[in-house]
Amino acid sequence: MRSICASFLLLGLTLAIPRTNAQTVVSDAHPAGSKDLCTTDQPLYADQNGKPIRLDTDSLLKSATHCTPPKLPALARQARIEGYVSVDILVNDTGKVWCARLVSGHPMLGSSATNAAKDWTFRPMKQEGKAVWFYGHLRFHFSTGEIKKDEDPCTVAGW
Repeated sequence: MRSICASFLLLGLTLAIPRTNAQTVVSDAHPAGSKDLCTTDQPLYADQNGKPIRLDTDSLLKSATHCTPPKLPALARQARIEGYVSVDILVNDTGKVWCARLVSGHPMLGSSATNAAKDWTFRPMKQEGKAVWFYGHLRFHFSTGEIKKDEDPCTVAGW
């Protein structure tokens, strides 16, 4: 009886979550002007015009001193929910993630991705000889199937 109730609960949750296709759902978690974006008044890594530079996942992987891959949540595994989740991060002048915010991805995978991102550390970024804060964008892959050999284990959650 308990397994039947759990199956109906899982089915109900799966049907309640909007899906754009069978593998991934992308949603804008922070519309323009959102107050939930990571901000700081500290000196930022920026271009010549003072515009902050946002490092992509590959650049972040190269400067990471510690990374934690996300975990595929049990309910998402049972429902076979997979796809990509994007997280914006703000890293302080000592290399610790100060802020992590979900940008896009399936709602059932978002907290796992942001929690993993918060645990990453980086070599401090310097500009003009001074340590500065910097922005980055991490893209995590959640898969219930085979993982590509060229994917970095820090950014993949699987079986």
